[in-house]
Amino acid sequence: MNFNSVKSATMERSLSALWQRAQLISHNIANEDTPGYKAKRLAFENILQKEIHSARSSKNMSRSQKAAKISGAQSVIYDLKHLSGRADGNNVVLDNEHIELARVQLQYQALRDKINGHYANLKYAISGGR
Repeated sequence: MNFNSVKSATMERSLSALWQRAQLISHNIANEDTPGYKAKRLAFENILQKEIHSARSSKNMSRSQKAAKISGAQSVIYDLKHLSGRADGNNVVLDNEHIELARVQLQYQALRDKINGHYANLKYAISGGR
């Protein structure tokens, strides 16, 4: 999607990152019995925050350029090496993964509802309140 506002781009990119995070957690759950597998996480919030701050503080960029910069924010996947593992080297803790997946699903639903409300408001404004 091509957005022209920082708010829209931020919401769209966040929704995409939450989807990626849910997929990664599902991958962790699927590999619970794989010897040597290390649970993975996705870092995104700090990266997005830096992109938003950079875009907003730039006076030489148009709104669509700022939105494109935010839309291009990249997530980083990393291993959870600090978790102690089992004897086979796997460190997936199923309870933690299920809790994290539930949290991500709630965030995804809330953000999806916020995006729907945002576009409903735009539609209302464009239609002149009808």
